[in-house]
Amino acid sequence: MKTAFNKNGIIEIILEAHDGSLWGRVETEGSFMPTPYGETKEQVIENLKELIKDYVAHEGKKDFFWSRLDLGELHIEFKYDLQAYFQEHDYLKISSVATQAGLNPALLRQYASGVKYPSLEQTNKIRNAIKKIAKELSEDSIYVA
Repeated sequence: MKTAFNKNGIIEIILEAHDGSLWGRVETEGSFMPTPYGETKEQVIENLKELIKDYVAHEGKKDFFWSRLDLGELHIEFKYDLQAYFQEHDYLKISSVATQAGLNPALLRQYASGVKYPSLEQTNKIRNAIKKIAKELSEDSIYVA
């Protein structure tokens, strides 16, 4: 049976963007698949806690997984669709990411706005470009005089 936890004991929330809001999805087997939402990741987490509390208080009282979950000790990892990623990381310039990925900036803007959807190959190019940018940023040091 698939639980909401990944192999490291962390709940994975897949974030999607729609009309300026973030929507989460926690994929599990069984009758309860919470879909929290909010304007920020923090609001998504709080909404998830409320959804779990409500479920456990009502139809989920005997649910082996959810009824035993300690809401104060939730460990969460976010995965993003491209729209949510660029909404959440709006400081990233799409044109810079596109250049790193070897993509046309207009095409990446279409992916980021949800007008078009990337193939797995294009998604991997974007993911690798973002990882490369992150690595470069993490290796920078800032001198303070």
